[in-house]
Amino acid sequence: MVNKVILIGNLGQDPEGRETGSGFTVANLRLATNERRKDKSGEWQDHTEWHTVVCFGKTAENVVRYCKTGKQLFIEGRIQTRKW
Repeated sequence: MVNKVILIGNLGQDPEGRETGSGFTVANLRLATNERRKDKSGEWQDHTEWHTVVCFGKTAENVVRYCKTGKQLFIEGRIQTRKW
């Protein structure tokens, strides 16, 4: 079984980093991916999909340090759906 996703998009805001009680770094970020498709009338429309991404450890530290709003990112990972 495979659970793999590749996203290429732009940051919608600066990543939010925090440390757990044990000193482990966690970062949350919002990534926008875009797609162009034709609507019913044949006109091209842009569609933006927003993704919430969570990263951990050294990756999280680097994301918080070097990535800012608007920066294009290539993200590879797995999908996990959370219920609120």
